[in-house]
Amino acid sequence: MQVLNRRDKEQLVIKLHQEGKTIREIASAAHLSFTDIGSIIRRIDGKVDDGVDLKNKSPETKALSLFANGKKPIDVAIELDLSSSEVENILQEFWVLNDMDELALVYLEIRNHLSLFLRLFYIMKKNKLINQKDIQTALGYAAHGLPTLEDRVYRLTNYVMELESKKNNLKNTITLWKAQLSDLGREIDIKNQQLKRMGK
Repeated sequence: MQVLNRRDKEQLVIKLHQEGKTIREIASAAHLSFTDIGSIIRRIDGKVDDGVDLKNKSPETKALSLFANGKKPIDVAIELDLSSSEVENILQEFWVLNDMDELALVYLEIRNHLSLFLRLFYIMKKNKLINQKDIQTALGYAAHGLPTLEDRVYRLTNYVMELESKKNNLKNTITLWKAQLSDLGREIDIKNQQLKRMGK
């Protein structure tokens, strides 16, 4: 297998981009980062600007333009009649072209759990915790506090189970004592009756 030099890789990126390949597909073929690929594409294409005549442009270019104008993925999918996977790939390209390649990589990691991350974000936003210090504190808890909390929950769970066991044992003991008291009560009644008969 031939090892490509930097120029060969750039030519491969340009070729694959012109063929309509996604950033992810280009990265896999050229073995370059999203950042490097984004730089090459920006150099040959430039960013999609407002005022560009999009009538004869590809759906990908139209989608990039819509994203640049603040449209949501669902709006882009509806307007251009694209599938969700096509819109997702173009959105990732849009992020890379706007020097947000880390966002594209993070999205690939968390997309199956996106609703949980958004929920966490909205909880932090609601509680006015969206600043660098609060986020670092939250990350500190996630990195160091969660194992401690998990250990504490484990210990407390065991403690509760022990208390439940003791409670059950005490209930059994009380039931036994009640039975013994009942037996003693009957014995006392019998003795009292015997004493009464003897007194007669």
